[in-house]
Amino acid sequence: MKRSTVIGWVISVLAVCAFAAPSFAISSPQETPQQKQIPASRPATGLRETLTSVATPAPPPMTPSEKEEMTGDILMVRKLYEKAIETYQDLLRQQPKSARLHRSQLLNKIGICYQELADPKQAQHYYKMAAKADKQFASPENNLGTIDFGHRKYKGAIKHFKKAVKLDPTMAAAFSNMGYSYLARKKYKDAILSFRQAILIDPAIFQNRSSAGAVVEQPGNAPPGLLYYTLAKTFAILGNAKSCAHYLKMSRDEGYKKYTEALKDPAFKTVLKDPRVQAILVPKPQSADSTATTDTQVH
Repeated sequence: MKRSTVIGWVISVLAVCAFAAPSFAISSPQETPQQKQIPASRPATGLRETLTSVATPAPPPMTPSEKEEMTGDILMVRKLYEKAIETYQDLLRQQPKSARLHRSQLLNKIGICYQELADPKQAQHYYKMAAKADKQFASPENNLGTIDFGHRKYKGAIKHFKKAVKLDPTMAAAFSNMGYSYLARKKYKDAILSFRQAILIDPAIFQNRSSAGAVVEQPGNAPPGLLYYTLAKTFAILGNAKSCAHYLKMSRDEGYKKYTEALKDPAFKTVLKDPRVQAILVPKPQSADSTATTDTQVH
């Protein structure tokens, strides 16, 4: 074989390998046996065809009932609660009573719609029906707790929230709702424990609030400054200095006079040296020069 031919052959092989190698980087960590058997020297086009052939198949088309329920959910999100109730009621007439879980979910959604329409009596009625339809479904118990909370029946609310988290230990909203109830009863340690568990399950539980799902999240009725200070303390216990500083600032801005007690509270010990926390608790006095500059800029 001529030298030029050999060199050309080597360059061709290297080119093919260089083109094919990056294609393996996009494959899923859980490679199928078919993917593992593909030789490295195979052209990239063949690899792409194989990846396409083993891709997850498209989901089956929605049934008419599923489409109707989605319509109801969209109406609820758009706050068209009366129309959403009509849609869910129509679905209930179509559902066999043997489908306990789905029936319970529809009844629970109707309850939420009535609660959003400021009709707690009807909401409670449907929540109780939902809880009876499926005794393992946690959402109706949580939502019944929010009705009691709205009536300032905090003991009853806590009882429902405890039952909800027993049925579903991952329900962050039920833990946060329980925290609000304990805070309303001035049981601060229990409130912090409840808030802590809610945050561990869902770190964004106090950022993303929505009543369009199956679980109602209670906003609480404690003074905002006290609530924010309690949340700051909870995040301090979790070692989250950033969120601690955020809620300390909100507590201060709401006029809560005792927010500086964090300086002596052992719960804040792990975050006190953080500059963000220090900036709230021990703000640096503004110098005369900086004040003059600010005044000049304002004028």
